[in-house]
Formats: sequence, C-alpha cells, structure tokens
Amino acid sequence: MKFYNREQELSSLSEIAELSKRNSHFVVVTGRRRVGKTELIRHFLKGRKDFFYFFVSRKKSHILLMEFQEVLIEQIPILASTSFKSLGDFFLFLFNYMKEHPTVIIFDEFQNFEFVDPSVFSIFQNLWDQLKDEVKGTFIFVGSIFTLMQKIFEGRKEPLYGRATSKLLIEPLQPDVIQSILSDYHVDAATHLPFFYGVFGGIPKYYFLLDRYMLFGKSYDKIIEKFYCEENAPLRNEGKELLIEEFGKNYHLYFSILEVVAGGETQMARIADGTGINVNSISKYLEELTAYYQILERRVPITDRKHEKKLGRYYIKDPALKFWFRYVFRHQSLLEIGDVKNLLKKISSDLPTFLGRSFEELVRALLLKRNSDHFLPFKFTDIGGFWTKRGDEIDIVALDEDKNQVLFGECKLNGERLHRGDILKFKEKANFMNWKMGKRTEYFSIFSAAPLSKEKRKMLSEEKIMAFELGDLLKEIKKT
Repeated sequence: MKFYNREQELSSLSEIAELSKRNSHFVVVTGRRRVGKTELIRHFLKGRKDFFYFFVSRKKSHILLMEFQEVLIEQIPILASTSFKSLGDFFLFLFNYMKEHPTVIIFDEFQNFEFVDPSVFSIFQNLWDQLKDEVKGTFIFVGSIFTLMQKIFEGRKEPLYGRATSKLLIEPLQPDVIQSILSDYHVDAATHLPFFYGVFGGIPKYYFLLDRYMLFGKSYDKIIEKFYCEENAPLRNEGKELLIEEFGKNYHLYFSILEVVAGGETQMARIADGTGINVNSISKYLEELTAYYQILERRVPITDRKHEKKLGRYYIKDPALKFWFRYVFRHQSLLEIGDVKNLLKKISSDLPTFLGRSFEELVRALLLKRNSDHFLPFKFTDIGGFWTKRGDEIDIVALDEDKNQVLFGECKLNGERLHRGDILKFKEKANFMNWKMGKRTEYFSIFSAAPLSKEKRKMLSEEKIMAFELGDLLKEIKKT
C-alpha cells in the first residue's frame, strides 16, 4: 500500500533537519497507535544517510544497549572493538559524535525508557542542557502511549519539561485522503465512504490491513467478520491493546464509561445511570477521559460555547474505538462462545444507526475542507451542532458571525425517506436557536449519503431547502 498525505509533517521534519545543520533540535512526535508515526519517519528518512534509528523495546538495559551499539557499528565499524558500559555512556557518545557530524537521531517508542531505565530522562536532560549549543543535528523522540509521553515532556516536575524545540502531533487522515485511498482500490467513495470512515476513521494501519487481507470491495459483513469477529481477527482486541496501558489498573471503569457512550448515551446523568457510577463521581472520570486521555470530546450547542455548561454532551472522538466499544466489547460473551453469526446479525441490524451518527461527523469534516471554495452560500466562521434541554436537535449549524448568516443542516444516510412533514419539523427546530433572531439570514440544507431523485430534489427546492448528496461534497476536494 502506498504512502498517503503527510506532506505538511514531512515538510516540517525536513525543515528542522535542515536548520539542525547549524543548531541542534529536539523534536517530540506523538499520536495514537496505528496512526502512522513510524511510517512517517521511514518516509522522512528515505534518501538520507545521516541518521541512526533506535527502537526502544522493553528489555533489560544491557541487552538494549547491545542492540543500540549494533546499529551504530553499521556506520561506525570502529565501535565493534569497544562496548558501552551504560546508557549514559551511549548518550554521551551520541552528543560527542554530533559535534563533528550533523546527524538525525530517532528513538521510536521513547516512552519505554520509563520501564527500561527512567534515569535516561535525567541523563539526556543534563547532556542537552550542557551540550546543545555544541552539537548539530536533530533528536526525534517518537512515542505511542500518549499519556506517558505527555508526562515525560509536559510534566512540570519532569527532567525533559520545556526542552523540546518542536512537537508534532500526528492526527488521523482526513476524509478526502480516505476518498483517495478508496479510489485507488476502485471503491466508489460516494457510496462507501460513510462505512469506511465510520468504522475505521482515518487510521492508516486499518487501510493497510484492508489491503493485506484484500478486503476492499468486499461486503461490509465480510470486512467486519474478518477484522473483528473471527477467533484470530486482527482488531478483535483493538480497544484493549490501545487503551489498557493508557488507563492502568482502573481500565475496567473507563471501559464501562466508553461502552455506554459508544452505545449512544452522551449526557452525564444518563452515562452515570448506564455505568452505575454515582453522578457526583462520574464527572471526575469524564473529565479525565476528555482532558487527560483525550478519548472523549465534550461538546455544547454552537451558540452557547462560552456560557452553557449544563447541556454538554460526550462523544468518543475516534470512530474505530467507538465501533469497537459499541459492538465488540459490548458483546464479548458472544465472541467467547464463538457465536459469530449472532454477533454479525446484531451489528448489521444496528449499523445504519451507527453510521447515521458518524455521517454527521463526516459531513462536518468535509464542509470544513470546502469552506474556502464557496461550496455553501457563505464562508462560515464556526460550525457545530445545536440542541435544547427538551431534546430538539439540529445536526449541522454553520455561522457567519460577521454578516449574521446561518445554515441549518440535516444529515441523512438516505434523504429519499424525507417527507414534507419532516422538513417542516426541521425548520421549526431552527426557531429554538435564539442567535441573532430577527437579524439573521437563514439557509436550510439536507445532506444525503444516498443519491436523491429529481422528485425529491424538486420537493426540497419548493421548501427552499438546498439538497446535497455525498458525491457533491466530494467533488473537487483540493488535496492538502
């Protein structure tokens, strides 16, 4: 599978490497597992010879030290006749070497030093503080355990706090890149993007696996069965592999919260009821999942972001994790007894509901991508959703705060099912949003994943509703 996107990240790394020929740099690269950090580094290193790549595995320090020395010997054969007595000696050698040879030094899974020898952090801090002005080159520290990397480099009491000259957070791929991937595998994005984006999000590793298992173009049931349901399915334990180490010994509690949120409960009180955790206690865990672990995202109605606190709702940010907790973790008992048929039946019957909610996220992401090319009647300054305490909800609200313009959008997997009564209710809900009432210019739109017939478009036009199919949103997306 070819390498997609990441031009901006590659450009940043190349710029830093060029600058480091004169002055040393210290770069921290983070992002959730499977997002493609190592692959990014691999492509950055293509064509370069001035680098050393070290993978930090959880081994005894003396074994890891021997592995590091073997890496060095490949370019510096004279080291074969010597040996480092400690990791401190090893790091001192790197600094001394970089005084004469501008070099890129990569440590992948750097956070594992916490389990090998935590003194490495103080050792590196002392060497960096003393010698950073004497050496040339770049240290790149890559890590997958987000919270541990955050602690190492952002904890105020930690040795490496404030030392990094640059930080790169590697985000999942955007929908237009997923569109390109599907196109390369002859899969119609206008038809199938809601499924792939809803189930796999923008995580490159999952699309790599789709390629390796030759699943592009196969049925949704076949893909889900192969990846999640079979006894040795590659993603069957994905949530555990991604998060147990992040959460530590209390992971069962956090997993219970995520299962309830993935199941559709987004309000604090209802999440508390679903988990059996006291409502006065659960706010602490929701705050940790939002601010510290960054697994959840807390949203408020678009017009109340600065003031309203009581209407906040919680959502799992990562589509693949949302899918795993909603179906795989929830139905562990079916997997344990090998009842794949029943599990697939449950997933298939509920999948439209799941994809309907993720389709809203997809539309919002695509609108952000197209905000500068006049796709909508105006260029918006903010976009989000709106809901009231009694349950009135609008999927998409885009605001032009400078000219008092607002667009209300409804997202449907199949807009053909809309009737005039649905449209009237949709318009009525706009009256509950008080923003610039009486002074604003209103627009209404329907976003449909499925194609709309001429008759449906005519009906929507008569009601002064703009109609957009997913294919319309995907046209002429500028790759960035």
